[in-house]
Amino acid sequence: MEKSPNRVKLYLKDIPLHILNSIRRAMIADVPTMAIDTVVFTVNSTIFYDEYIAHRLGLIPLTSEAALEKYKPPEECREASERGLFTEDCFVKLDLEGENPPNSNIIITLYSGDLRTSDPDVKPVYDKIPIAILSPGQKISFEAYARLGRGREHAKWSPVSVAAHKFIADIIIDHEKCRAPECTNCINVCPRNILIIDNDQVKVSSDRVFDCSLCKVCEEACKYRAIKINWRKNEYILLVETTGALSPKRVLLEAIKVLESKLDSLVKSLKMEGITK
Repeated sequence: MEKSPNRVKLYLKDIPLHILNSIRRAMIADVPTMAIDTVVFTVNSTIFYDEYIAHRLGLIPLTSEAALEKYKPPEECREASERGLFTEDCFVKLDLEGENPPNSNIIITLYSGDLRTSDPDVKPVYDKIPIAILSPGQKISFEAYARLGRGREHAKWSPVSVAAHKFIADIIIDHEKCRAPECTNCINVCPRNILIIDNDQVKVSSDRVFDCSLCKVCEEACKYRAIKINWRKNEYILLVETTGALSPKRVLLEAIKVLESKLDSLVKSLKMEGITK
């Protein structure tokens, strides 16, 4: 229904809600991306605490398309991060140095685009995210290490900023009860302009039915009880907006792979327990 580099809106049909919701939750919590996990400061004379800057660095989205094949999965690299073993098969190093001379009369802002990366395939998605401000005489220098992680571990690894599904309205109009065009209460109160008058009858605008929020205001406003609002079974709209670390298509496909892997693991466990063949 809509498509852009970081956003997609899909019309899905013949898929049960529990399956769709499982895919949606996998997109949020289980699809891995790269994010800065550890920061080692050598100099920081800015007014910002080390922890403040480290937290800001962690929230900078990093390009992760190639990283999913190049680096070990989060489960193998988490322990290395905790022990401070920044191996090349798990981590990408990003460093930054900045200084504002004491005799300067300007303020210097360091941005995400100023980070130098050891892997050109892993870099900030956006170049103008502020990291720190340097007043005259201030200096900062650090090394940051990024690894693959999952949203269930920390939100900074979640590849999506929005992953939501919506029901599709099933609007039923009883034309025997309806008193249009004399009565247009339902049309007047609809906040999304879903209903129209066509040939002296109230009808659903075919190009706006997907905009219906199922608020049922029209149903309540009709004093003849001629309109009923319900939702279509196993039909949904899925909206996905990414941070830019991965494309919406890649996020969706990786989420399906994660879900398939979990189901295979469940079946294997059931077989081992003799519950199923």
